[in-house]
Amino acid sequence: MPTTDTGRATPQTQAERFAEYIRPAVVAAGFDIDSPRGGGKKELATATGASQSSIGRMLAGQTMPGPVLLEKLAEVLGLPLTELLVQSGMVSSKRNMATTGRFVPGAPSLTIEEAARRLGIKSARNVKIFKAMVETLRTEDQGE
Repeated sequence: MPTTDTGRATPQTQAERFAEYIRPAVVAAGFDIDSPRGGGKKELATATGASQSSIGRMLAGQTMPGPVLLEKLAEVLGLPLTELLVQSGMVSSKRNMATTGRFVPGAPSLTIEEAARRLGIKSARNVKIFKAMVETLRTEDQGE
């Protein structure tokens, strides 16, 4: 927690707390956001449809993502949307959400992105390949 010149801890903003939460998840998903030439912020911006400056401000703890960006982050990073909503402060706790964390009744309890993450598939490229493979298998099974 940041401190003042008196040594007392200053309260963190919600944006700073969210940045502390999301940065490790972004890195774990294979986005190189810490090196100057890594290009991870630009790649994350492209993958989520957000501007690079919006991603940079979010990761720096200066701004909070809106609901649409939270949905995209959940999809791209393979995180449960419920967790992002709680961490962003948009909902007060997981108890206020459906147990699956989804708003569509009957939706599967595990997204393809979540399955990839749980299997240790972290890079955005490999998650996309995994997703395409699963979707192909589903389509083939429906045709049988």
